[in-house]
Amino acid sequence: MVLFHLFAAVIYFPAIVASMIMSQIYFERFWTSYNNSSPSKRWLLSPAIVVSYLMQEFCLIQLSVLNLQEVSFTLVVPITMIFRERKYKIWWWLLGITPLFVALVETYTRWWPLNYWAYGILESIIFLAICWFLTKWHSPHQRVRYYMALACLAVFEVATLMFMHRVTFVHIVSATVGLLVIALIEERRHVSEAYNIRKLKTLRRDSERDDLTGLLNYRALNREVSLLEHRDNFKSVVIGALDIDHFKRVNDTYGHFVGNEVLNYFSTIFMNRIHTAFPNQGYVYRFGGEEFSIVVANHSLQEVYDVVQSLEDYFGHTTIVTKEKLKIKISFSCSLTVRNSDEPLEQTLKRADKMLYGVKNNGRGWIVTDQHGKQRFK
Repeated sequence: MVLFHLFAAVIYFPAIVASMIMSQIYFERFWTSYNNSSPSKRWLLSPAIVVSYLMQEFCLIQLSVLNLQEVSFTLVVPITMIFRERKYKIWWWLLGITPLFVALVETYTRWWPLNYWAYGILESIIFLAICWFLTKWHSPHQRVRYYMALACLAVFEVATLMFMHRVTFVHIVSATVGLLVIALIEERRHVSEAYNIRKLKTLRRDSERDDLTGLLNYRALNREVSLLEHRDNFKSVVIGALDIDHFKRVNDTYGHFVGNEVLNYFSTIFMNRIHTAFPNQGYVYRFGGEEFSIVVANHSLQEVYDVVQSLEDYFGHTTIVTKEKLKIKISFSCSLTVRNSDEPLEQTLKRADKMLYGVKNNGRGWIVTDQHGKQRFK
């Protein structure tokens, strides 16, 4: 029987609690992702968390009393959720009410007398204070502070058992080794989750980059514009469409490898000039072939026009020398338009594309904007 209790304290219940932690994390993630398209349902997240958590706690109380003759591990889940990177305030409330909930269940089921409520209130106050202090203490890493909270829980549990004269070897093992096992499982889960998040970010970044030029592609454009709009200092967005003039001739005359060199040179110069002129506000995208787009936030159409004009002047006076010592001159056509408030991005791009089509049908090498008519560069 003692071996079974030790197994429950060291393996069985830590595995159950670790599963509870994972289920809460993925439940929250599922709920928020599933209801992102329905803002009216988001307010149900907190009640859903409360109901699912209290059901888990009730099962944990029953199992631990039946197998260990002591309520164990009840605060581990809310403490873990409080020390996550992304946390919900409801877990502070759940940390506070969990000891009282345990006392209520114990009283209702007549496992322990009513006077144990005082211990529940004391435990609630102590761990709210400990966790609040540790969350405000920024010197140690967040994960270190989490393990410190679990260590405080272990000390409190052992001290409480000794004070109430209910301490046994199994109970001490449960409050120490059992918590250590939970911490190790949670650390493994945290490391695995962090690795997967980094991997997903890398995959998304790679999927949003053009293989040849390294520029952002069309897939990234809509997301970047959406991020710009959610910035506190967001005012406006200028979107441009541009096309290297007669690029097909370069490929037909010199071959695609030389064409790729020209594209890389053009992309590098354009990107550097836009990023320098509009740091953290300007972006360059490649849509494929010789087609590009630019997005500039919080700058006037005239400012963007002036920078693009300087780039046309640059390419008008610069000869590209390839690896094979071929000398090639290029120019480009461009259209610039201001995105209207709440206008779908696709509609803005269509307007810019239509304006660019007009430039290309009238001699190329021009910039057309919402404020300028046809303008040929010198």
